[in-house]
Amino acid sequence: MQLFGIGPLEFILILVIAVIVLGPKGIVTAAREAGKFIRKVTHSPLWREIVETSNEIREMPGKIVREAGIEQDLEDLRKSTRKSLGEIERSHLPKIAPSAQPPLSKNVSGTSGQDETKDSD
Repeated sequence: MQLFGIGPLEFILILVIAVIVLGPKGIVTAAREAGKFIRKVTHSPLWREIVETSNEIREMPGKIVREAGIEQDLEDLRKSTRKSLGEIERSHLPKIAPSAQPPLSKNVSGTSGQDETKDSD
């Protein structure tokens, strides 16, 4: 698990160093101030504008496709690509004859290995 490219061991090392440098009370104060700063930034109008711009940029390719009217062309291209891939798989993968398939693993009695002689109450 990584958070901001920092693994759990690195995070623990940073916490230990912070406790050594700031002390236990300093850690609480620093965390409180960091929380206030983050809250101030995320509730600012500039942050909202950045988030809106990011969403617009993320939606831009779909919007361009819709406005250009090439949705059908893209779908046709996807279908032909799937068809071509299917043909390639069928022509290049070895064919397995039904008699050459390994038998299903069953017990000699033909059961799946579960005990069917349980007493009923």
